[in-house]
Amino acid sequence: MPSNTGATRIVSIERYGESSVRLYVRSGESVSSRTVAFEPWLVTTAPPERAMSSVVAAEAILSGSEPFGHRVSFDGWSHYQRGLSMLRDAGARVVGPMSIAEQYLISSGESLFTGMTFDEVVRAQIDIETLGLDAQATDAQVVIITACVNGAHPLVLRADELSEAEMIHEFTSWIHDHDPDLIEGHNVFNFDLPYLAERARVLRVPLSWGRDGSELRLAGEQRFKAGARTIPYQGAYVYGRHVVDTYQQVQRYDVGGLLDSYALKPAIQALGLERSGRTHVDRRDIAGAWHEDRETLARYAIDDVLDVNVLSALTLPTEFYQCSIVPRTLQSVATGGPGEKINDILVRAYVSAGWSIPLPEAPRGYPGGYAELRKVGVFSPVVKCDVESLYPSIMLADAIAPARDRLNVFLPTLATLTEKRLSAKRSLESAHSQERALWQGIQSSLKVLINSFYGYLGYSRGYFNDFAAAERVTLRGQEIIQRIVAGLEQSGCAVIEIDTDGVLLEPPTSVQSEEAEQELVEHTGSTLGDGIRLAHDGRYRGMLSLRLKNYALLTYEGRVILKGSSLRSRREEPFLRVFLADAVARILEPDRFGDMRSYYLDIAERIRSGLLEPSEIARTETVTENTFRGDTSRRLAAAVAGERIGERVQVYQRADGSLARIEEFDDDPDHGYLLRRLRDTAMRFRPIFDSDEAFDYTFPLVTLETDLTALRSTPRSTQLTLFET
Repeated sequence: MPSNTGATRIVSIERYGESSVRLYVRSGESVSSRTVAFEPWLVTTAPPERAMSSVVAAEAILSGSEPFGHRVSFDGWSHYQRGLSMLRDAGARVVGPMSIAEQYLISSGESLFTGMTFDEVVRAQIDIETLGLDAQATDAQVVIITACVNGAHPLVLRADELSEAEMIHEFTSWIHDHDPDLIEGHNVFNFDLPYLAERARVLRVPLSWGRDGSELRLAGEQRFKAGARTIPYQGAYVYGRHVVDTYQQVQRYDVGGLLDSYALKPAIQALGLERSGRTHVDRRDIAGAWHEDRETLARYAIDDVLDVNVLSALTLPTEFYQCSIVPRTLQSVATGGPGEKINDILVRAYVSAGWSIPLPEAPRGYPGGYAELRKVGVFSPVVKCDVESLYPSIMLADAIAPARDRLNVFLPTLATLTEKRLSAKRSLESAHSQERALWQGIQSSLKVLINSFYGYLGYSRGYFNDFAAAERVTLRGQEIIQRIVAGLEQSGCAVIEIDTDGVLLEPPTSVQSEEAEQELVEHTGSTLGDGIRLAHDGRYRGMLSLRLKNYALLTYEGRVILKGSSLRSRREEPFLRVFLADAVARILEPDRFGDMRSYYLDIAERIRSGLLEPSEIARTETVTENTFRGDTSRRLAAAVAGERIGERVQVYQRADGSLARIEEFDDDPDHGYLLRRLRDTAMRFRPIFDSDEAFDYTFPLVTLETDLTALRSTPRSTQLTLFET
């Protein structure tokens, strides 16, 4: 949060000896440390047995009657670990286990980075270039190490100027000289750090990057959350510093699934962040570039760390500002899921109050949001309205909280965070230049946490989860949205689609301006009661509705917005994505964009003539653990062998039916398959035609044997009709 008098400015917390923690505190460019006595602790469901008496320093019976009713302290870290093992062996359950930093943050009430802005944190961006991907290969070698600090003070170490061992030693000295709070890299967990660690081991050069002089520690397979996906990665820790992987952060940032690849260069390009003059080297030819053009490779490596800095500045502030609220390290916040963060907030409140903690409820199903498709077809004009923060608003307005929140922490915390976010949004509106980034980061981090409170009710590992409360929220949401629909229809609106908290509609003919639309929405929302606000969320010249949650909107500026998997999917071949967007434009504005049938036949002719570029026919596949299991993904597994889990790879179908990476394109695409894909994609528009004949005339079946010249001259025997239902 913004600076305040007396702010602690703690940037890191680490275990120090057996019964102390060391706090690292930043003041400008310098970092000081202090040692605080600390007894590790845990909360358990069972009292310690006599056999544990040798390791337990103190036990407290917590208030209340919940199962996690015993807080046990230990006089040292080794005793804590022994006690934890003994409790588990005895079948007892514990809250956690938490790192020593999280234990300290929970029991002390402190938070990391309090009083600091994101720009005040010292972040080191790092990158290595190697002669191969296997650090244990006989010819393995790090040939370039690059780094910078917050995008400045670039370092370049090269194997033609220093030995590999000298490079690693110099790099370690550079880290200590600049003393970063964060070490950042793109795919740093799965490649850079394991590779450097192995080379350092072979060369017997310690990677002593820790603030206490300790070495980088690899921690085996761990998992991070990106939306609904849980992705494995190789954990790594540096004493007194946080390690952040922008490869992970950009996946969290891409909530809409718009990026085709999370690799550094494609992500930077897709986000519109590439700098003019950026040096490019094919990642498959790093070794060749090292042997043939080392200056270009060095510039490329520097550009890589500059790109990491740009990605971090874009994606990490949300996690950074959460650290002032969530009792976790930044590295833990950046990899953990939202349910875990709410757990920690609640656990801190209960531990501080000396109160027992409940066991999670067993999962069960409950209703979701109300969604309904009322009309299919083409409509104009169209207005969108939605309830701002529907579920959090319901929880606050109707006082819906977990039944086992005996201390009444849940709703006051949600209310406080909501008010802080509104305050941050107001500050953002009036802020200028650098201040805008500060307030945007704060309000974004608060939004993520606020929206997590409803999900926490149905989180299977949430200590205070409450599936009945989650059901009450969704049922109340259904009631509210249906009241909104009834009110809109009474005002003469034609409702097209309803989805949880929003409605798309055609306003009555009497509503002709944006001001009139807003008045209509405000009038409808005025009946919803305190705490529930219906907002005007957009106006459009036209809308194409195909099926529930699959539609296109045409703005008054002429931009087409596609929603839903029928109209936009990152897995589609790019030529099909272009076809879908152009077809929608021709449906919504045929006079402006032209005849759709001719356009469709032009694409079919380009396919048959082999005129599509390789980049136009490559679809994007995400590599998952299931990619390499079973027969259904055998073709894809063969094409992406050796690729990391979570990466996105572009592949195309060859004439023999196999899949290959687009980098292996050999002028051998399966043209018949591409024609079938074109026709199958066109079938998504079938709902807006009143007959098969009308659809078949606009999108005729084309094969490799079809006479396109004859097809183009076929008279229009069936009138195309778009309809509304």
